[in-house]
Amino acid sequence: AALGPDGKIYICNNGGFSWIPTKNMIMPGPQPADYLGGSIQRVDLQSGKVETVVTKCGEHELRGPNDLVFDRQGGLWFSDLGKRRARDMDVGAFYYLKPGMNEIVEAVHGILPANGIGLSPDEKTVYIAETPTARLWAYEVSEPGTIKPRDVIYRGERGKPIAGLGGYQMFDSLAVEASGNVCVATLIS
Repeated sequence: AALGPDGKIYICNNGGFSWIPTKNMIMPGPQPADYLGGSIQRVDLQSGKVETVVTKCGEHELRGPNDLVFDRQGGLWFSDLGKRRARDMDVGAFYYLKPGMNEIVEAVHGILPANGIGLSPDEKTVYIAETPTARLWAYEVSEPGTIKPRDVIYRGERGKPIAGLGGYQMFDSLAVEASGNVCVATLIS
């Protein structure tokens, strides 16, 4: 959740998970049977009214929005990790809701669960945490909502991998400090 420039709280609604108990914790599992889809929602703090802002980008439904950050223009960057099912999984992406929250653009598609997003203090770089690979990606911003063209890498990535822990790690969310340091949470190490 994040406070928007309009004074309302914006929420990533990932549509829910089923849960898998392990020895020491409970982990998110496959898409639940009652899954209805993902969305970005807005909450009016005065009235308590909740409204859905967006559920898809073009013909593509949001599957599992999970992290968001506003830029100085009032636009909203958010990551969508997708959903996992018994025998397949979605490929993640990140999007940009333009100021006014009426137009959405897909910034990058093809991320293995995009599980965290942040902006550099100068807003020239978008950072994405990729969960199963434990990689932190940096994407150059050419203008709000637009990623600079770049030669693609192995899976079609247009970003630059700037950190990877190796072994069996899992990244979950991130934050960027005012100094520019990128902080990424690690679930398993």
